[in-house]
Amino acid sequence: MMRRPTRLLTALLALSGLVLLGACQHADADMALLESPAVGDIYAAQLSGFSRHPFTDDARKPIDPAYGLMQVVSTDPDGVVVVTQNTASAEKSLSHDDIRGDLADIEFDEGEQIAIGGAELVRAHADGLIFAVKRPTEK
Repeated sequence: MMRRPTRLLTALLALSGLVLLGACQHADADMALLESPAVGDIYAAQLSGFSRHPFTDDARKPIDPAYGLMQVVSTDPDGVVVVTQNTASAEKSLSHDDIRGDLADIEFDEGEQIAIGGAELVRAHADGLIFAVKRPTEK
């Protein structure tokens, strides 16, 4: 009678291991992109961790923390310069949806350009301030 719980437990452990392996591979891919940034790269991030300006919702209520996308507009040996998405959300999951979706509809605020050093990019990813990275492919 103890076989079923043992088999179920074994299957759950194997599934957990696969999920963990997939998460590690995704984090490794993100880190590789952060270590060799390119103009056009998109970062899903906690915008309030980088921007000097406050973010508000449609009712002009402050959003903190504010989540959204950042786009790399220039790179140099010391790091990158990014601009933030025009809109922000209090929901981190919306940034995940945005970075996976059609980026053609995303507008960025060119008015505030934020310089981020290379080591700071890596640290921001480790700290969870940058939580997804995408390099749009050329068509």
